[in-house]
Amino acid sequence: MKKFALPFLALFLLWNFVATAQPHRYLNQVFSNTVKTTGVVYGSNFTVLTISITGRTSRENLVMDIYEPEGDTEAQRPLILYCHTGNFLPWINPVTGLSVNQSCGGTRFDPAAVEMCTRLAKMGYVVASIDYRLGWRPDLLDELQRRFTLINAAYRGVQDVRTCIRFFRKNVAEGGNTYRIDPNRIVVFGQGTGGYLSLNTAALDKYSEIITTSEPGKFLINGIPMVIEGYNGDPYGIQTAPGIVDAAYAAVTGFPVGDTLYVPNHIGYDSDFKLAVNLGGALGDKNWLDANTPPIISFHVPDDPFAPCGDGLVVVPGVNFPVVNVTGSCGVQPIQDQLGNNDVFKLGGLLDDPISVYARTINNGNEGFFPFLRAATNSAPWEWNVTVPNTQLPNGSIVPLNCSTDAAPALSTIDTIIAFYAPRACRALGLDCPGVSTKAEDLFDVNNILSVMPNPAKTEIWFSTDAEHPIQAIELYDMSGRLVRDVRSIENSTYVLRRNGLVNGMYVAKLYFPQGVAAKRIMFE
Repeated sequence: MKKFALPFLALFLLWNFVATAQPHRYLNQVFSNTVKTTGVVYGSNFTVLTISITGRTSRENLVMDIYEPEGDTEAQRPLILYCHTGNFLPWINPVTGLSVNQSCGGTRFDPAAVEMCTRLAKMGYVVASIDYRLGWRPDLLDELQRRFTLINAAYRGVQDVRTCIRFFRKNVAEGGNTYRIDPNRIVVFGQGTGGYLSLNTAALDKYSEIITTSEPGKFLINGIPMVIEGYNGDPYGIQTAPGIVDAAYAAVTGFPVGDTLYVPNHIGYDSDFKLAVNLGGALGDKNWLDANTPPIISFHVPDDPFAPCGDGLVVVPGVNFPVVNVTGSCGVQPIQDQLGNNDVFKLGGLLDDPISVYARTINNGNEGFFPFLRAATNSAPWEWNVTVPNTQLPNGSIVPLNCSTDAAPALSTIDTIIAFYAPRACRALGLDCPGVSTKAEDLFDVNNILSVMPNPAKTEIWFSTDAEHPIQAIELYDMSGRLVRDVRSIENSTYVLRRNGLVNGMYVAKLYFPQGVAAKRIMFE
């Protein structure tokens, strides 16, 4: 660890000096202040938190705080949905003053969440710091019951994230675009438990994936799925029929008969997004990653004892109960690279800022991954708090939480997070960022108009599209990010890329069209 400290500090200071000398929107903080609108309602849905009090679920408003750069005149700004941490449980019991979620925070008011949202807004983003539905039973002795309640909590959170995306798109279409967002440039950014939401919202795009997992029966309880569309709704939260609990489902799950678990919000609007960012979260199942998954940027402490960086068990803090096998950043990022989903981070060549150069010495070549080499006891180095609550364990004992109140190391970690995130977001979102992208490029989906055959190929590959989308140019990059072929002035719906000495292996083809830019992974064998 010590051998990295001084060189990395020098690199960071150099990068900070360069960035400060020539600040650019989306790469640096170019606004001095932000405007914050609090308590904006983006939807409503049914919470299980009230079952222990009233015996029933009840409908609650879903709210957010919106951060905007003060004095900004841009008509359309990229939008970030920021999901706070908290173990899917409330932070403080208002009666006892003790921590409910066994952690040092868990609200959109946490210092780390406010700091991140403020910095991103000062860089030119609109940032919505969202609340999402909470509630599960980490104290249950039966592992399957614990897993059932946690999977349901995460599923509700995924629905809430997509509900919020639709709220903004509906506001663009029907409400005059109150917050002046670009509906085609949306990021889901999750911290801790929020990282579980960013990853799972990115990867879980159809209900059938709940069943087709890497471990047969992983999400079954007494032979039935832990999540059923008829009761819980679909992953997008747009299924029109509300989920009413019947006797059969109540007998297995413990939910009260006749209770509602779900209602749809903002039907008719798209709820997909361009980029996911994960700080220390994990994915319910790695089989959910496929060609439809957007690019992912991840930050993780490899030795995190609660949220595994690779394949491993989620462990409940405090009670230390295992819950379910998941896949964290160390497992997600290589799969994203294999699928080609993160190729966009390499378009235009490898990023050569000091943070990116340093990251390559520790991330095994996964361009979207920054591992924080910290002790396992410091599994969330970006967090701190201004108060230190106590926590009550299931056996009734009350113990102090080991919460850091020192902001300095957390702020330094956030410096690194922002520096690593910024240029990759520029590429993934097609933003105009000098030194990162040469011009504003709208990356668009060409799956329905572009044919790439054969792939893999031995001697040549044909790129074919329709007459309305002529290919203007093709740049070919090897997997180290080096430009190996540059073809200009094509202006045709067909182009034959001949091998002509290219070695065996994978390449990324960056194709220019009048409508924007697309990337395709190809192989010569």
